[in-house]
Amino acid sequence: MKGIKMETIYDVMKDRLQLTETTLMVTVLSGPRQGDKAIYAEDGSVLYGTPIEGFMVDKAKLNSLCMVGEVECFVQPVENDPSVLVLGAGHVSRAITDLLLFIGCRVTVVDDRPEYVVPEFFDERVTRKCLPLENFKNDLPLDEYNGFIIVTRAHEYDNVCLEQLRDYLPTYMGVMGSQKRIHYAFEVLREQGWTQEELDMVYAPIGLDLGAQTPEEIALSIVSEYLAVVRGKKGGSLRKGRVSHES
Repeated sequence: MKGIKMETIYDVMKDRLQLTETTLMVTVLSGPRQGDKAIYAEDGSVLYGTPIEGFMVDKAKLNSLCMVGEVECFVQPVENDPSVLVLGAGHVSRAITDLLLFIGCRVTVVDDRPEYVVPEFFDERVTRKCLPLENFKNDLPLDEYNGFIIVTRAHEYDNVCLEQLRDYLPTYMGVMGSQKRIHYAFEVLREQGWTQEELDMVYAPIGLDLGAQTPEEIALSIVSEYLAVVRGKKGGSLRKGRVSHES
């Protein structure tokens, strides 16, 4: 009808992203309605699309397939892309940002060396900031991030970064470095008043044990750990059995 603006699915999703209430998007994968989408509010009301007969919000499992009668559906939350802050802009950092973008994160990278935060080194979708590592918190909305990855060039920079992020624990916070480097850095933090409980919340050395060697492999181990932690998983193998390759 002339003069009436019809809301699209994107209009509804944009509106719901401003709220803290749970919102689900259900996509029909089989049957006559294959391809249809419906958006549900937390109370079960339908905000967009036609209700899917038999679907119940309180029984739904997020990011998974489910059978509603004989119809297969995929259920996912309507939520903002997670945002990660990467401190340090070396070779590993560049590989980390590429992987974070690949899994759908928004990424900000910070370094105090202008020659390291140049467009040639990072995807155009990465927000690059040249800021002093000693006081970057004054220029960034730290409460918007759900992950902090510290890959600076020296342990003293690691510590000044951690000190500024201390109030944001237990948000995922990981520091790259050898066991020796991490041990020394944590000893300094203890002297500055950090408790063992706080230190135990920091993932250091960062990453899953994948035997990583190259910057790309190290980045994979780090991003895998970040994803496992924010999803509440242990990061172990999905297979139940273990085959020994020892001779």
